[in-house]
Amino acid sequence: MAATAQIELASRVSSGLTSEFELLCACCRASNGSLDPIEAIPSHLEWDRVLKLDARFTSHIKRVLRFSAELAGIVRQFEDRGIKILCHKGPVLAQQLYGDPAAREFGDLDFLVRPRGVHQARAILCELGYMPRLTFSGKQEREYLRTGYEYVFGSVAEPNLIELQWQILPRFYAIDFQSNLFFERSIKIDFEGRPVRGLCGEDLLLVLCLHAAKHGWSQLGMVRDVAAVSGRRLDWASILEEARRLGVLKILAISLELAQRLLGAHLPEDSTRLLSVPRDVTNILDIQRRMNRCEEIRTDSFPYFRMMMNLRERWRDRLLFAWRLAATPTLVEWQTVNLPDLLFPLHRGVRAWRLAKRGWQALIAISGKHL
Repeated sequence: MAATAQIELASRVSSGLTSEFELLCACCRASNGSLDPIEAIPSHLEWDRVLKLDARFTSHIKRVLRFSAELAGIVRQFEDRGIKILCHKGPVLAQQLYGDPAAREFGDLDFLVRPRGVHQARAILCELGYMPRLTFSGKQEREYLRTGYEYVFGSVAEPNLIELQWQILPRFYAIDFQSNLFFERSIKIDFEGRPVRGLCGEDLLLVLCLHAAKHGWSQLGMVRDVAAVSGRRLDWASILEEARRLGVLKILAISLELAQRLLGAHLPEDSTRLLSVPRDVTNILDIQRRMNRCEEIRTDSFPYFRMMMNLRERWRDRLLFAWRLAATPTLVEWQTVNLPDLLFPLHRGVRAWRLAKRGWQALIAISGKHL
């Protein structure tokens, strides 16, 4: 097995992946028992880059301790008020997947609440001293609750400490989860000696795949999380049914293939039918190269929007994504032109004008390159 893995690693190195990235892949494989990382260490490493990861992990441990204490206090307050809340990503996900809150990197605490409980949840966080990063007028807030998906809260020490979510993605992505069902299917997770609620394995797999796709699969840790969930006992029939309903079979298939290619994930037979979903291998290689360079694609760029459209297998989802993207004003439009609530619908015109301007600038830039 080790010899086979080394051959696979060597082939990927020839495709332009660095030795340091290969070492990280080997360590992730070792975590699921499929490879001894010592046997897979490449012969040429920039050890200075590797040792920087060790220093980063030491800093991460301190963050885990601090954030875990914050999380416990927040969960307790919500329980006392009788509000159901799901701990989403962060240290709870690390505990759920790897049995250790420090086993994955995170930068904030994510909580999922039912859409109807957003106002009360926000009020509780404000009472606890956390400061919202955004403030809205009445019309803006109603529209943001309809088209957005999270409020960000911070403290003096951590400006982006908490993400309070009521959806998984903004509405313009045209991936409409039934978030209320997350709570019905949620599971109990033992975290630091106290029970908390989190997503069940089937929901978690789809959510992690979509989170990775949203960021262009730019981080190896995202693929590692997908590999960790997919290796568990799951109801693949329900996963496929929900993926078809949402129109994200291609996203699921790409995520699983990356888990196999990079981390040697062993997928159950029930999931192999996904690999017949048409997808461009060139895109997968591009994803690997971006991941290797720690390069994130700009989520406000036309290449990103084109990528997100191409990731959908149904034309109706592509068209719905394009329509919602063009017709949904963002915070930038609201801040660019401050309109009273009576004229609020005119922000759609501002949105269309900004997109047309950026499209024209992109076209001029492309034309200039070909001259």
